[in-house]
Amino acid sequence: MIPITEIHPMLVHFPIVLWMSAEAMAIILLLRGADLGSRQHWPLMAFYVMVSGTVFASLAAVFGDIALDHAIAAGFQAEPLETHETFAIITLSIFCLHGILRFIAIWRGVALAGLRGWLAELPGLVGVGFLIVTAYLGGELVYNLGVNVAAAVH
Repeated sequence: MIPITEIHPMLVHFPIVLWMSAEAMAIILLLRGADLGSRQHWPLMAFYVMVSGTVFASLAAVFGDIALDHAIAAGFQAEPLETHETFAIITLSIFCLHGILRFIAIWRGVALAGLRGWLAELPGLVGVGFLIVTAYLGGELVYNLGVNVAAAVH
């Protein structure tokens, strides 16, 4: 059986890939003049990929909180862990908001093409920026500080 603290490292890569893929799809669609608020195949695919990333990020947050408690109990400094957690919560919140807004546009039939589409995509682009910072901070925790993969140095 896999220890609960080892589930988190397996989960964290899903939202990274899914969110970046969803944003790449949305940008390509907007560049091609598509309507992100339509119920056509590709705009819906981009939306569902974003929602999948949000679901996996929510799971990663739950298990990340458990891993944070485990790391602090093992003697690791709380400050870098909490900085990563803060960025993760901000990133998850941005993508939740972005998903809700996109859902409302699809549900209500609001066109998200042209300038309106690019403006509607801004939260996702900002979210990717936060995602990159969050992933970097997570990598620093593991590869430079050895959080939950090495013994804490007191």
